[in-house]
Amino acid sequence: MAEFPPELIFEILLRLPPEGLLRCLCVSKSWNATIHDKNFIKSHLQRSIQTNSFGSLYVYAGFYHDGRKLKFSTIYNDGTIEQATGIGQSPLQDVEGRIPFPYTLVSCNGIICIRTETVDKVEEFVLWNPSIQKFKNIPSPTFEQPPSSDIYLHRRYGFGYDSANDDYKLLGIAMFFVNWDLNISVHQYQIYSLKSNSWRKIKNMPRDEFQFSASEIVFLNGCLSWQAYNVLDKKFYVVTFELASEKYHWFPNPVNGIVYLEVLGDSLCIFRLRTTIDAWIMKEHGSWTLLYSIEQAAMRWVSRWKPVLLSKNGESVLLMNGLEKFAWFDFVKNSWKEVGTAGPYIHTIDTICMRSLCLLDGDPIIVESSKSLSL
Repeated sequence: MAEFPPELIFEILLRLPPEGLLRCLCVSKSWNATIHDKNFIKSHLQRSIQTNSFGSLYVYAGFYHDGRKLKFSTIYNDGTIEQATGIGQSPLQDVEGRIPFPYTLVSCNGIICIRTETVDKVEEFVLWNPSIQKFKNIPSPTFEQPPSSDIYLHRRYGFGYDSANDDYKLLGIAMFFVNWDLNISVHQYQIYSLKSNSWRKIKNMPRDEFQFSASEIVFLNGCLSWQAYNVLDKKFYVVTFELASEKYHWFPNPVNGIVYLEVLGDSLCIFRLRTTIDAWIMKEHGSWTLLYSIEQAAMRWVSRWKPVLLSKNGESVLLMNGLEKFAWFDFVKNSWKEVGTAGPYIHTIDTICMRSLCLLDGDPIIVESSKSLSL
């Protein structure tokens, strides 16, 4: 391969999927060094984000006839959905492939943060790249229960990338109820850094009147965002936390009441389920625009529909419901069509994961044959 200049090899390798690049590690020492180089891993990730050439993994945990399993489907830009398949070996599962519950999956740049909890309330965390089957165990935070608190503890976690410091971080929020009847609670905030492999407390965070709502924590453009309910003015807000500066902001929802928070394209998206399915996107901080409104009666499956992907032309959205069915909705023509299903199972938790090389130097998943597994 000496006749090819290194910059050409670099460009060729950028166009290969992560699974193919794992095989290329054995071609030569120079190829191995190139693929492991941080600049190459970042360039490969950026190209994947811009083109979505390899599709995204829709990873989900569910109950099946043979136990609790992790599975995945591949979603492409054109809305094609591959039939669900087993994900092979994964962290925290037993020898029969079963996974413990409760379970949390949140992803960023191809890395999925998995949280589970033992029967005696001990939390376990793993960072895992399912595309290359590499993982890293990370320590659990230690929240201090206030003396005046009762036994109820509500915890949520958000995972994201701090580009300013080239660091992956995990934010943990613990809410302790001091008085359940009066709806009084106190919060603790801790943040984990992959670089330091440690947790630390964060001060100067949202006041205790901002109670964490049912929404998950989502990541977008260096910020983690979640829904919070203000017990003083009885309104819902979006709280946004900047991973680099560790500053936070809050913005009122476009409508009051229970809504769900997602990331759609390059914007935060709020959707609400009533007689209509309504979704708003935030183009600027605090400025919401209604994206679509669908009559529930028009949908063939009565269930929670959530937005998954925005089409390239920005005129259609890929929706998924609680039965793991997918449909494109054209909000310009006000029409929709079914495009696939992730396969039959009882939905538990899910995340969409970019294919990437991130965590390439992590530990390999070992199967019974004692060999690392590539999907």
